[in-house]
Amino acid sequence: MIYFDNAATTYPKPDSVIRAVNGFIKDKCGNPGRSGHSLSMAAADEVYDCRNKAAQFFGAADPSRVCFCGGCTEALNTAIFGCISRGDKVITSDIEHNSVRRPIIAAGAETICFGSFDDTETILTKTEDGIKKGAKAVVCSCASNVFPLVMPYREIGALCREKGVIFIADAAQAAGVYDIDVIRDNIDILCVPAHKGLYGITGCGMMILSPSFDASRLKPLLYGGSGINSFESDMPPYPPERFEAGTLPTVGISALSAGLDFVTQTGIDAIRKKEHEICALILSGLSGCENITVYHKNVGSVLCFNLNGTPSEQTGRLLDGYGICARAGFHCAPGAHKYTAPDGAVRISFSAFNTKNEAERFISVIKRISRS
Repeated sequence: MIYFDNAATTYPKPDSVIRAVNGFIKDKCGNPGRSGHSLSMAAADEVYDCRNKAAQFFGAADPSRVCFCGGCTEALNTAIFGCISRGDKVITSDIEHNSVRRPIIAAGAETICFGSFDDTETILTKTEDGIKKGAKAVVCSCASNVFPLVMPYREIGALCREKGVIFIADAAQAAGVYDIDVIRDNIDILCVPAHKGLYGITGCGMMILSPSFDASRLKPLLYGGSGINSFESDMPPYPPERFEAGTLPTVGISALSAGLDFVTQTGIDAIRKKEHEICALILSGLSGCENITVYHKNVGSVLCFNLNGTPSEQTGRLLDGYGICARAGFHCAPGAHKYTAPDGAVRISFSAFNTKNEAERFISVIKRISRS
């Protein structure tokens, strides 16, 4: 099998992540912050260790600014519903994932979009124009889940800081591949999944707050037990407990901790270089193929294409018949598909475990399919 669906979730997972999951369930499976016995304390130590790693990895410095949740979607909902109200104006890109788009709409906010394919200067000009119109926040992805496209998130962050506007960054496709530092990049709230570029498992994510962001400005999305202040009717005023109602996804946190170690030891520059080499090889192999349309031919961690005259989902099924896992159809980012065929596109996406041999095999198979 060739697994080219890493933008959905990375596979395989590092052996160290599998060992961490098994070891946690076997030896540390207490509920952190709820009891004083040894299993609960062991789980609490594991959670704190992961908080500390994540704080260092994303430049938050203070582990208390790392808030665990059920995934990147939950983190984005917490951030968006927590600081955006009906009638607010929000700036975002025209190709955002539904995890950004739908909460903004549900919050009753007015969206001001910039073109994701514009150059950095144009994006910043449109963003500044939106701020002048009264925008309260900018919410956008660091990297697209459809195209090999990285947003100028550092420049956007600097502009937001200068203008006093909240910057919420969706790192679903960027974390573990691109260098992100919440302080340096002026990101107020960074939303991150565990199961993609950080090589953890599903059901876990993080909302990471910049040390300069006042957490009391952010309303919790979930209310419930926090292990502290049990007689208070409201959630605690400070992170992370303010945003961690209920039992934490401790098994996922243990996996994330091991995944952070894997990415740190391998190096995000090395991982990105590997993914880009695979992408470049495939782009080169498909160049000149008249029956194949590749959308946005940049080198990156994802690539979208169609076989001309063939529905994308049919292409996906044909690839599956050759043991190649890809994603076909729409990709939860409706604005992106104004740049593809009406029925969507086939997406392939890469990880640290993909090889050049797999890329060459894919090129051979897709050429064979395109001729049939």
